Amino acid sequence: MLNNYKALVKLRKQQFDQAEQDLASANAMVRKLQHQKEKLQQESYSIALPTVGKGGQLAALMAQKEAMRRAIEACEAQIEAAKRAKKEKENALKQASIAYEQAKAIEAYYVKKIVEKEKRDIQNSLDEIASQRFWRDNVGVRMEDIE
Repeated sequence: MLNNYKALVKLRKQQFDQAEQDLASANAMVRKLQHQKEKLQQESYSIALPTVGKGGQLAALMAQKEAMRRAIEACEAQIEAAKRAKKEKENALKQASIAYEQAKAIEAYYVKKIVEKEKRDIQNSLDEIASQRFWRDNVGVRMEDIE
């Protein structure tokens, strides 16, 4: 029976470790997307509008700036989605942690009960031995002589 609890604790530990890894990867994804957004913003700021030139060049630059703005917005949307996923993974980690701690507590409780039962059994055996020795040593002695 104790093996069942050990297996449960091991399973919960694996689930907890997996949840930690998932959260770490979600954090890495958020950082990567934020870095990508910053890079896009820097590129967008570095595009300078020409002071002289043809209208076609200006239109191309404006289209490029608009594309950069859309890319930044898309990146922001991805960041928000990644943050939501991170929040879900934090909740999953919390639940896995609770389940792991509960499994450990159940196993500890069961081990404690086994130890208590063993102590009781040993005490009962010692009491039986003491009782047998008492009656063996006092065979033929009357109760008045004992008191």
